[in-house]
Amino acid sequence: MESQIKKTVILFCALAVGFLASGKTLAVPPPERLVRVAVLKEVKEFNLSIKGKFKVIDSATGQVLLQERALRASKVRIGEQGIGVGLQSFFSPRLKFSPLKDATVYVNDRRLRGEVDIVKNGNGSLTVVNVLNLEDYIKGVLYHEVSHYWPLESIKAQAVAARTYALYQMGINKAKDYDVTNDIYSQVYGGRNSERYRTSVAVDRTRGLILFYKGKIVPAYYSATCAGFTEDANELWKEDLAPLKGVQCDYCVHSPHSRWKKNFRLKDIQDKLNENGFKLGLIKEISIVERNASGRIRTLKITTRDDKTATISGKDFRNIIGPNLIRSNNYEIEMKGYYMDLIGKGWGHGVGLCQWGAAEMSRKGFNFKEILSYYYPGAEIVGYETAGF
Repeated sequence: MESQIKKTVILFCALAVGFLASGKTLAVPPPERLVRVAVLKEVKEFNLSIKGKFKVIDSATGQVLLQERALRASKVRIGEQGIGVGLQSFFSPRLKFSPLKDATVYVNDRRLRGEVDIVKNGNGSLTVVNVLNLEDYIKGVLYHEVSHYWPLESIKAQAVAARTYALYQMGINKAKDYDVTNDIYSQVYGGRNSERYRTSVAVDRTRGLILFYKGKIVPAYYSATCAGFTEDANELWKEDLAPLKGVQCDYCVHSPHSRWKKNFRLKDIQDKLNENGFKLGLIKEISIVERNASGRIRTLKITTRDDKTATISGKDFRNIIGPNLIRSNNYEIEMKGYYMDLIGKGWGHGVGLCQWGAAEMSRKGFNFKEILSYYYPGAEIVGYETAGF
């Protein structure tokens, strides 16, 4: 055994000398980057099961509270002094369920990679956070953000944008219980259930690549269809960055979301606005006051039937009424008595990558780097080790 160890050491040293002599360096695997995804927020209970061996750890102390071969489907709920899991109670406000080897965690039948943190909130609810490798997280995102049948170069562009956005959120949310949520307000994430072969290939072939600008990570926003011109991020989030100033896009014209129409009852609009701080009577008219350079609505004026008026930003109006009802902030208004029609263009906030535009660019022969350079002009595509992440 000792002689075998010596032979192994000698061989390794010889290989190292050879690499150095050739001017190359030995590849060192990059450190694992873990992202914290809130898969459930402020719930009273949920179902948890684990196939395979696992440990339960008190996150506050690091103490192992339990180690078992598996966990049958169990209801997780608020306990009297901590968290209840099935028939067991743990007197801790925060638990970590850590699978061992090839074990898999299921939360409400959703199959997840990595670990699961269960946090007892001050209001008597639970938040469930999936902690997993960043690259695995992106594999669980792409299926929900783009079609896995799209050209591979567009999926690769989406992988870089999604990875960049996640790293950006990891940087600004360090002090919170989670980095991102699993919904449209962050990035839709479905766990292992959502992994597909072609989206996983796109992640693997762009592993570690992110968008960088002047020494900082780019908040790589993206949306489904920009309908002709991407939005300046400064209009929405006061992000004054050259890669997010907006570009003309002629590639998403054939998107199914390039045109839309939606009818609204004015009383429903009035109720939603009043629930969010307005004090409006019956609405007579909603008119456009100002548009920005991309053609999206900057300001709206609301006139009531007693001739009182109020103004609201296009961004706030869309968020209050619902971003899935008002698909974009680029529309015309047709008043129809106690109703109105919105006739709009595009889907999403419009900042950054236009997903349907990227798909068309890839069909025309552009590769993922050219696509990203088009929608984020001036941004560099680098490995996150190079960028210091």
